[in-house]
Amino acid sequence: MNLIKTQSYFPTIFDDFFKENWNINLTKDNFVSPSYNIKENDKEFVIELAIPGKENTDFSIEIQNKILLVSINDENKNSDYIYNRKEFGFYSVEKSFDLPKSIDNNKVTSHYRNGVLIIKLPKRKEYQSDIKQIIEVKK
Repeated sequence: MNLIKTQSYFPTIFDDFFKENWNINLTKDNFVSPSYNIKENDKEFVIELAIPGKENTDFSIEIQNKILLVSINDENKNSDYIYNRKEFGFYSVEKSFDLPKSIDNNKVTSHYRNGVLIIKLPKRKEYQSDIKQIIEVKK
């Protein structure tokens, strides 16, 4: 049963091919990497990972040998539902980032809000840009 009925203005021989979900069950071995952004300003780098439907406790974030490793594993979570179609969600994720030497590992923070995991990577003081100073040119 489809919850959303679509109207086809140009019927084709492919309509029957695409109309049902085919009851294809994808294995948990299928891996999709989350989308991410990396931003930088004078004081820090910020990594944003789009990972919907999780909780703060689902994440593990580690730094070792200048590599940031973000992982989640929720294979043990049970649901009262059987998915007919599932287009988002991650059974397990491991994403790693090589960190520059400018990062202060002791001040890294993270939070998860509205489906986005945000990791803030402050730069060490010696790598932060100084405040711009404007010098007046006199006559």
